Amino acid sequence: MSEIDYGNKLSWAVGKKRVLCMGVSNIDCVSVVNNFPEENVHEKAISGSWHRGGSASNNCTVLRNLGVNVEFFGMLSSQPIFQLLIEDMTNRGIIVENCPMCDLDPPFANGIMAKSMNTRTLIICNRGFPYVSIEDFRKLNLNNYGWIHMRALFFDTNIEVLKDIAAFNATKEEADDKILVSVEFDHSLEILFPMLDYCDYAFFSKQLAMETGWTSMENACSQLDERLQMRWGLNLKRPYVIIMWGDQGSAFMDLNGKYTHSPPYKPKQIVDLLGTGDTFVGAFIYAKYIRDRSLKVSVDFANRIASYKITKNGYDHIANILLPPIL
Repeated sequence: MSEIDYGNKLSWAVGKKRVLCMGVSNIDCVSVVNNFPEENVHEKAISGSWHRGGSASNNCTVLRNLGVNVEFFGMLSSQPIFQLLIEDMTNRGIIVENCPMCDLDPPFANGIMAKSMNTRTLIICNRGFPYVSIEDFRKLNLNNYGWIHMRALFFDTNIEVLKDIAAFNATKEEADDKILVSVEFDHSLEILFPMLDYCDYAFFSKQLAMETGWTSMENACSQLDERLQMRWGLNLKRPYVIIMWGDQGSAFMDLNGKYTHSPPYKPKQIVDLLGTGDTFVGAFIYAKYIRDRSLKVSVDFANRIASYKITKNGYDHIANILLPPIL
């Protein structure tokens, strides 16, 4: 699909500032098997593929498919195999011109999708590939962006980025000139929790349940609400909370601590589970920022798009759900 097709599929994003997704892009090698391999047993793959992955990279793909002017901001590699990933992003119209680059081997992930259980397992190999620095971030012109999203990965860098955005917003009087900020949390919440002081929207995944003792979406919101109320300090920002809970749907909590469950959509078939959470986040940003929908509608839309995404491989079909049916 050409850049023109991506940009003109939908026109709602016209006049909106750019969305920046900060994080990682890596190579995903995926094997589809009937059953998850047992120890010392050879399991024949039904199919296999490799493609561009990484949460921020996937967020960009989703947003671009929805017609959004989006930029990826993360470390790139000059190694020949990584050029295929860069070409894929640029061909789609995803902006990468402000990314720093190194000559190290890029990170990659091995994915195993077991059809019998509808599960996905990722084994990630980084080998010390660097993350972008605060100095890299400070080279950006923040006036270009209306929304910045990041996955909470490296506290020291992420918190400095959030403080810089907060300082930038403090210089702006009009709400439209301020940058909206969203952060996704899926590990090490005890360490990363102070980042919530700077979020407008905070996403939490079911992966945190075992680490935090959450027993349900409602329980997660209850515990988060208690912790948010116990904070102390000047000018603390309370974020909207969105909980992603897989096949049970999602939930959200408003600024007053009110909990609402958003039920899932059940797909007729499950083909590709990889990147479902990344699709949810991208779809939410599209609905909330580009279409200016309510929190409830935005979460419901994200549920719907995430469910539709898994009915086919990849992401290039997701915007079709928004188009009128062919009579």
